[in-house]
Amino acid sequence: MNATATVPTPIVPTSTGVPAKGESLRWDLLALERTAVRPHTSAPLRLRGSFEFRAPPEIVFERITDPKLIAAWFGMVRGGQLDHAESVTPGAWGPGSKRTCQTLGMGDLHETILHYDAPYACVYNVKNIMMPVKNHAALMVVEPVGEGGSRLHWNQYFDFKGVVMRHIFPSMMVAMMNKGLANLVAELGGTPSKAVLL
Repeated sequence: MNATATVPTPIVPTSTGVPAKGESLRWDLLALERTAVRPHTSAPLRLRGSFEFRAPPEIVFERITDPKLIAAWFGMVRGGQLDHAESVTPGAWGPGSKRTCQTLGMGDLHETILHYDAPYACVYNVKNIMMPVKNHAALMVVEPVGEGGSRLHWNQYFDFKGVVMRHIFPSMMVAMMNKGLANLVAELGGTPSKAVLL
């Protein structure tokens, strides 16, 4: 599947602070699932979460995309690297960028960015020999809410592989997401919430 298919057209906000016509599509969850997830996987939505923060999208988006900042709130991640050599915008974030997250106990998570529209949306897939999943894609959408706040939607799509871990892994994954996002809510302020299995 072609990672260059979802490069967004920049939209300039109006000077009044009201979103420019069409700008809200940049954080429209259903539209992004259709245009930025489905070209890359037909796997079902397996888990989703929605979390509110007292911080603007720019702050939240940076915390959820930079592997060094992810390590500060997502317990199993210990650090990571970015490689933009294969990005559609060489040297900068974009579809084709590679993110490696080093974990405690699971080895490296090798992630490829499929869609990138800072500070509102990122789609990536992950490969890791210990994860019993295939055809993976994750959609992270940061929606502006209220005065300077934001809501993060995090959806995970995948098919299972193997037999044993498929019964354990989803519960482990949702527990890690919830613990990590609780840490981020504690750091930035916001409303505690929980991701759920579907």
